[in-house]
Amino acid sequence: MFGAATSTGSIGFYHLTRSPEDGIKIVHNVTVQYFAEDILITAFQWHPIIDSIGMTLTTGEVCLVPFKPIDAPDIASSGSVVTHDLEAWTLAFSSTGMGMYSGGDDSALKYTDMTENVQYFNKNTHSAEYEDMQRTPWSDGKIHGAGVTAILPLYSTDDGSRILTGSYDDHIRLIHAPIAGRRMVLAELNLGGGLWRLKLLNHPWDSESIENHTSDEVLLLASCMYAGAKILSLKKDKGGEWQFRVLAKFEEHKSMNYGSDCQPFLNKQNQRTFITTSFYDRLLCLWRY
Repeated sequence: MFGAATSTGSIGFYHLTRSPEDGIKIVHNVTVQYFAEDILITAFQWHPIIDSIGMTLTTGEVCLVPFKPIDAPDIASSGSVVTHDLEAWTLAFSSTGMGMYSGGDDSALKYTDMTENVQYFNKNTHSAEYEDMQRTPWSDGKIHGAGVTAILPLYSTDDGSRILTGSYDDHIRLIHAPIAGRRMVLAELNLGGGLWRLKLLNHPWDSESIENHTSDEVLLLASCMYAGAKILSLKKDKGGEWQFRVLAKFEEHKSMNYGSDCQPFLNKQNQRTFITTSFYDRLLCLWRY
């Protein structure tokens, strides 16, 4: 099953079928009207441990709503967990599901403790009225020079999490983010275009190996709006400092590259197949690296 968010407050849910006669087909299950039709859902993610979906909205709200696309009626409750001062662009859950990062056009990166929200959902799966349980341990509006548009948690250690962020200020950043205390930028790189989305291409580590320099490099796919799609390396140098490096770039798009993805496995030539898209020219490209 997969979902497609809309500019009219709804998410359409679909699945794939395969038959000898028709091959592979996309089948529409249901479209759920979560919000009013004048509200855009800018991003969404399934929660990793409870039956719910996190969404960011043009109202600035970051919401958690029940995921019942087959047999439930449209959901009227907003399920607002935290709010940005301007449009909310992106969110990401921690691996445990007990934390949530969000970014907005207000240049703020926020972390919300989801423990009580998760416990509430486990007891009340058909309600999203839990405003009294919002927890925002920190909000940082100083690191980014413009809106926060991409968040990718990497791993957590005892002294805090390491997360990657992208921004309209054209930078990718690796941030050390403790629950309490000052956030610190461990590495950053100007990519020449607003970084709209990030995708992890490999899983070469656990938190212990990467801190002790025993892991391979981290590979990333970045959608950089007017700067096209780029493949990046993140690795510690011999001095123990984090470094970003651009390995490859695809610049055939003449408009904003908002969406990029790739097949999960290498082909016989040890290459990946990538798919990238752009906005005004409605261009879809396949390429390999």
